[in-house]
Amino acid sequence: MKRVICILIALSLLLGCGQRNLTPRQETQAHTTAPTIAATPTATYTAEPTTPTPTATPRPALATYAPVDGQTVCFPEELLSQDGEPVVSLIHGLLADQTLTKADFFARFQAIIDRVDALHKGLLALSDEGRTLTADRKEKTIDALKRFMEQDMLDALQAAYEACPGEGADLPLTAYADALAALLQDILGMEERTVAFFELGPEAARDYLAALGRYMGESVAPRDLFNALEDLTQTEAYAVGTALKADPEAARKKEPISFGSYAQNMDFLCRVTEELCPLPDGSSLPQPVVREGAEDMDLMTLAFHYYPGMAFLNAYAAHSAETQQARWANAPDGYLAGLAVHTSYAVTPYLTDFGLDYVQYRWYEDMLTVTLTGLSALLIHYYGYSPTELKEYLKSWGAEDFSDYLYAKAMSDPFEGMVASYGYYRYLDICQAALDAGCPSEEQFLRDYLATGPAPFEALKEYMVSFYRNRG
Repeated sequence: MKRVICILIALSLLLGCGQRNLTPRQETQAHTTAPTIAATPTATYTAEPTTPTPTATPRPALATYAPVDGQTVCFPEELLSQDGEPVVSLIHGLLADQTLTKADFFARFQAIIDRVDALHKGLLALSDEGRTLTADRKEKTIDALKRFMEQDMLDALQAAYEACPGEGADLPLTAYADALAALLQDILGMEERTVAFFELGPEAARDYLAALGRYMGESVAPRDLFNALEDLTQTEAYAVGTALKADPEAARKKEPISFGSYAQNMDFLCRVTEELCPLPDGSSLPQPVVREGAEDMDLMTLAFHYYPGMAFLNAYAAHSAETQQARWANAPDGYLAGLAVHTSYAVTPYLTDFGLDYVQYRWYEDMLTVTLTGLSALLIHYYGYSPTELKEYLKSWGAEDFSDYLYAKAMSDPFEGMVASYGYYRYLDICQAALDAGCPSEEQFLRDYLATGPAPFEALKEYMVSFYRNRG
């Protein structure tokens, strides 16, 4: 169903782009034109990646930064982040780090338990104020937390601990499981939120923007967000439409982008990841913690969630220099999700067995839904668009028939589409600025971007441009 909607949206956008004339409601901030981005990466890749030689030690990075804080949290999504994060990220990072002693492992594991307890207290405080999770986010968070309480996970933690050198006390697995169980119990009993942000009161739009700032790690201007997502939507719609014009049968193909088994897919993605962006200390990629249903995911989805996407970023953080650890621990979702989106696209040129045009068509088709959902979320939760107003806006694109679908997705998850698409847009923006400043290739930029580490986008852009200009 989602694929059919994406295809029809793409065709409608191509037909409707010429007659667009609506803009969001007027606000006090001045109009800011979003930066131009490249439509597709231009680098050339080989079909069979080879094992790369170890890279040089990453250069000195930006100073440690603190994420946006000091503002009142609005909803549990902000504490839990994406599907149970940051607990999930901390556990992934702990299992991926093969350099720990037993004392180090024990200390980090205890810190995870403390983090769960702190999240639990925060959720109870929000719940007492009537601030709860949406139904979709509640379900995803419950599933994520359950996976990290299963016996297989407890066994994996114990095995990782025993493999560490040195001596240490017994790992407090019971305390860990009890802390997660208490958190899960209260989430299970939490009444679901069914209303939009803008329906909660006169300050709701400002609260939504503040929440987005925390997800991005910096303040964000709504007009910049709107321009960026419109620009990205046009790029994706054009890419999908061009592919359909070149091969009208692409929309009817049922060919899965998969080598047939999860093991084969992951082996392929590990080889591609090591070619694109190896771990900073030259270590082998760790075996990721597999989420439920991963065996049925195609390569594009696996690339986003695992290698070279989110699981790789967790591993990269765990293997980064000690001076980088604090920044990776506080990495904003906008940085992580945007980078994971890009790296999932970076896999596509290696998939020559499936036809490059078809693979790119499928990738842009999926991203079109993500970006339009983010755009709809901004219009609904910040600009206060009703279902009727959103439909009128989408009519100017020729996509009004899909407004109910996009409205429902934006309501069920106010942040996910926005965070992923805007983070990806900013990555492309910084990459293009770096290429203009003298960066030799997009592959080199990706490695330098990772070595620099998480930071607010504007600071990253200024730093990367300065680095390439100074290097000449």
